[in-house]
Amino acid sequence: MSDLITPELVTLDANVGTDRSSVIRYFAEQVAGQGRASKADGLYADALAREERTATGIPGGIALPHCRSKAVLVPTLAVARLSPAVDFGAKDGPADLVFFIAGSPGTDAEHLKVLSKLARSLIRKDFTASLRAAETSEDVVRLVEGALGVGAGATAEAAAARNDGVAQGESVAGAAAAAAAVVVAAAGDAKATPAGQDPPATRGGA
Repeated sequence: MSDLITPELVTLDANVGTDRSSVIRYFAEQVAGQGRASKADGLYADALAREERTATGIPGGIALPHCRSKAVLVPTLAVARLSPAVDFGAKDGPADLVFFIAGSPGTDAEHLKVLSKLARSLIRKDFTASLRAAETSEDVVRLVEGALGVGAGATAEAAAARNDGVAQGESVAGAAAAAAAVVVAAAGDAKATPAGQDPPATRGGA
């Protein structure tokens, strides 16, 4: 089974555009370039359509654009640490940490599981600080795999979560609520799509 994320799917401190459309285009081309999607244009169209329905920015400089698309050949998570940051609709400003999750139609449960686990980790300041301080793509992969409970970083990440000293103040509560809203919106998309069929916006096979 292919890994969900690899070092080739991590971009550090890059300028990939000035708006969310450009960032999503970058991810689509990256995923297709790694042989994980059949058509960059199809994946881009589906991801952008999903983003236009509900913005995926959450407090703390984070965004979680995601979609299910017929263009996806291998479920994928790509990460970009942007410079400059780009507006994804969060109330507190643009995002410099962007996570692109791409699944195929009919993989609703796994898609939501990845999105939910990642969203829960991203409200922890120690986790996002580690991502911003990571020096290599391999470091980012280890951190993300730990958050998802897979790979070599899983044990260390679980311990960090248990010992997390982040105060449960308004900023954390707000981030948690925003992250939950992204997951709920994705779940709504899944419920609106009959099992085995493509989501309404899917154009990946066109």
